[in-house]
Amino acid sequence: MLLASGQSQWTDTISDDNLAALGHRRRGVPLRVFVAHRSESLYLGEFAIEPESPVERWVDTGKRDITPSYARQPHIVDTRAPLFRLRQLNGFSMPTDEVDPFRNVSRISLRLQPVGNQPAATAIRKLLTVLESEPATAASLVELDEAQLLATLVQRARRQADLDELRAAVEDPESSEGDLQRLVERMTWIFGGEFLPGTVRRNITLRDQLDLALLRPDGTLHGVELKKANIKRLVTGQRNHLIVGTEVNKAVGQAMNYLRELDEKRPQILVDLGIDCRRASMTVVIGHNGFVTTDASPQEIDETIRTFNSYLTRLSVTTYGRLIENAQRTINLTASGR
Repeated sequence: MLLASGQSQWTDTISDDNLAALGHRRRGVPLRVFVAHRSESLYLGEFAIEPESPVERWVDTGKRDITPSYARQPHIVDTRAPLFRLRQLNGFSMPTDEVDPFRNVSRISLRLQPVGNQPAATAIRKLLTVLESEPATAASLVELDEAQLLATLVQRARRQADLDELRAAVEDPESSEGDLQRLVERMTWIFGGEFLPGTVRRNITLRDQLDLALLRPDGTLHGVELKKANIKRLVTGQRNHLIVGTEVNKAVGQAMNYLRELDEKRPQILVDLGIDCRRASMTVVIGHNGFVTTDASPQEIDETIRTFNSYLTRLSVTTYGRLIENAQRTINLTASGR
């Protein structure tokens, strides 16, 4: 590290390949700067390359072979690298006197090095042990973009595994409502980002018990009624059209009764639980296109349910296939947007 003449800025020597640093300058992305001393590195903070006059001077970096693949003779040239002017955005100031900057700083030792046949779970447990024993390390990781990326990757992998398990259970004709409920209740994210993580108590009223009780950020309730996936007559023929089957109507009627009970008990629930049921809504998840025996295409089944939903208020019906497809699309979008 060198101090630029007459300025309170630092300059950093960049290697022969300067495209990344120049890209940072053009995009305004900060650079994280470390001072290395033997086996230790001191993190100074984030710096931005001066946009107006980025290069302090150029230094010789030796000779380099830039012979293209089609050339017969080697092409050796002298190369140079720039010393960039950096403006500090945050972090710690580098002492300008004789004080050793490494003397009075706290040390953090990171020895996690996954090798060979070491399972990933073992490496992660070691990392968690380090973070638990060194709170300062955990606090510093929060500020790194890579920490957020790691959390996103872990969450997406966990959600994909849960979704694959739910898909397998849904496609199993022997799966019961209880089997599906045990899977869905741990993955409430599948219903979209408008609900808070987790669920609230299911027995909100004395007479009824919701399969899932979700809360919106404003404190209003959304109930979920889960039915079997293996329903052969999810839709039926009615003259020249398709209509939803008996099982769908029964499930919707049950959900309507839930909503009516919540409306009638609204003052008591609000006082006892702090949950506003006045604007409560319901989702019924029922059936899967793969089990339908009616002579109807998947598109016709979806269209029939959409038509049915268009005449409902505070209540909607969806299939497990549609629920899983929407959740998979969400996971794919987060992966592509990384």
